[in-house]
Amino acid sequence: MAEPLVYVDAPATTPYRHGLFSAVAVVDPADQREFQAGVEWEPQCVDAPAPTNAAAASDPDRATMELPDGVPLAQSRVIRLYTGLAGRLPARPDLLERARRAVGLVEQQSLEHYVWTGEEGTTPHLAAVSTPVLAGSGVTPVALETGVGLLEAHLAKEAGVLGVLWAPRWTAAWFASKQLTRLEGPRLVGPLGNPVVFAQTTGVGPGDAAPDADEAWLYATGPVMVRRSAVFLPRLPEALDRKSNEVFAVAERFYTVGWSCTVAAVKVKLPGAPA
Repeated sequence: MAEPLVYVDAPATTPYRHGLFSAVAVVDPADQREFQAGVEWEPQCVDAPAPTNAAAASDPDRATMELPDGVPLAQSRVIRLYTGLAGRLPARPDLLERARRAVGLVEQQSLEHYVWTGEEGTTPHLAAVSTPVLAGSGVTPVALETGVGLLEAHLAKEAGVLGVLWAPRWTAAWFASKQLTRLEGPRLVGPLGNPVVFAQTTGVGPGDAAPDADEAWLYATGPVMVRRSAVFLPRLPEALDRKSNEVFAVAERFYTVGWSCTVAAVKVKLPGAPA
């Protein structure tokens, strides 16, 4: 007769690195009401270069100053994530805590996927049809280093502050081979210091355009903010179905993810393939 298996502790783990939370502002607000509909804010952006006027201040015929009309607004709708486990394990009082930990393990990757692709109606998202494509690269992709340069230049012009570069997670080695990223504290940043999110994503371009095998879509956004609610759990008596003796342990959390100023895309040819 086979000996019973011996129960041991799980192997030690290291947190997910260089994803969304390492590159953006993450806010855990005390007021949970914002997770009913979403949030909006007034970003501070700059569209450089500013106009100049060579006429003397006292010149009555100097040109009239032209200023933007109104204050822009940025918005972010609510994303609801849930995870957990179910089973006939009513004697396990730790199931709800396991569900809570499961949310923490998967929230970054999940948000990266939905915010990139727009699945389930996520708003805003990177691959929207309206996202502009730089340098006509949707037709003729550019070299990886050229694409990164175009995105960083776009951020400087449209935001005037550091934004965020987004790339599919599987392209990280290509960035490293071209020395396009470096470590600054917990962040990986691009040549000009813009934080990089290596996202878990399908990697589609604007309008869900799929890249060829030797290509990739990259994005740039202005500063990104993630706001997240508390983790909501049922009480154990609520999670237990007394008819089936099954526990339905589910943890839910609500998020908003949005950015200020700008979003743009570029399609690149990966190194080793003719650009």
